Amino acid sequence: MSYSAKNSPFGYKLIKDIVKECPRSSEIIERYFGEGCLERGGFGVKTLEIACILFSVDQNRLIQEFEKIQN
Repeated sequence: MSYSAKNSPFGYKLIKDIVKECPRSSEIIERYFGEGCLERGGFGVKTLEIACILFSVDQNRLIQEFEKIQN
């Protein structure tokens, strides 16, 4: 199933919860937000949607990457 950012189950989840549910997602997150981003205290408590806005990341592309590793 393909999601857009608007109806994705990922958009409103905290980043730390996404990584907890799918550890492989950490590689993708670091590719988009920078190496070591998950080690920064406040980064994991942001929602994916907010992080994408703050870091100018295309949320749709990021979600597509997550979908690839889930299939």
